[in-house]
Amino acid sequence: MQKALADEIVACLQGERTVYSYYRDRYGIGLLRHHCRQQPGRRAPVAALRRSAYAGLLEKPRLKPLLATCGGSLDEAWLNAADYDAAQMPFILNLALWGDEPRSKWRWQQTSRPGVNLVLQLNFSGEHERLFAPLGDVKHLFTYYGHPVARQRHTLAWSRIDIDWASGTALIEEIQNDWLRYADDLEDWLLRQQRAGASDKDVVKYGYRKLPLPLGQSLAYCRHLRERYRPIWAEAMLWAAIDFLREEIGVAHIYYHSEASGRLLKRIGHTAPPRSLYTELPRRFCFQPTADWPDFLLADKANAGLRRQNPAVGMFRLAA
Repeated sequence: MQKALADEIVACLQGERTVYSYYRDRYGIGLLRHHCRQQPGRRAPVAALRRSAYAGLLEKPRLKPLLATCGGSLDEAWLNAADYDAAQMPFILNLALWGDEPRSKWRWQQTSRPGVNLVLQLNFSGEHERLFAPLGDVKHLFTYYGHPVARQRHTLAWSRIDIDWASGTALIEEIQNDWLRYADDLEDWLLRQQRAGASDKDVVKYGYRKLPLPLGQSLAYCRHLRERYRPIWAEAMLWAAIDFLREEIGVAHIYYHSEASGRLLKRIGHTAPPRSLYTELPRRFCFQPTADWPDFLLADKANAGLRRQNPAVGMFRLAA
């Protein structure tokens, strides 16, 4: 997208919606709510839903036992009443930009066309900070600053998004996470120190800077991340992106890269993010495989050429 448009979106929305709470499978209720708004009378018969792309959502443990109380159809009020979980996790959302318009800088930034991406950052809340602060000034152990992470907050994950305002279409370029991946590396190393005879009370020196870390506290922190955030981060990030696009931006059509289209259009060579993020995850969110690409991508001559050469490469598109 053009930088002027991205700047305008950030200027209009930055700070307007920062607190974001999530619990496991919340996206199911949200997607059904969006679907109901588009139906006659803003109601969706359950029988029709069972024949639609949304059928799998009705089998979610949170929704399945409640369907007996909905009177045969879902509406927004009913879904709003079901949309609560005392164990929800708080996050902070932040908007930023990624990329540059000159084609010379395009490839390493891994955007699907020349231009910039809007970045939606999923940042930790104070709940996390209370556990993280005792470790000291070690943010750099969990962050790669060549990625679009927040500078003033600690970023759990982010989504890069390209938007075409004229057609009301968006492409979710990626969702990605550094923090948990680096925490896994640290936990493995700490466990090796423990097996070598270090106790929880010892201070060990980690990384090329030989940073002193309290072994016991550091291990406890890594385990907390793995248990609390790993099961939920991907769906929390993807739902934040979808809800942002539909509720804040008003986008009607949302695409998401398949593994093949992401590799092709972002010119990804040897390394790639986990395959499940571009196979299993979009299917869970009711994205449907499509042979189509967004028209705004094909307006770029290089992309149009890639399309002609790779007609079998498709993407995902979110069900209406």
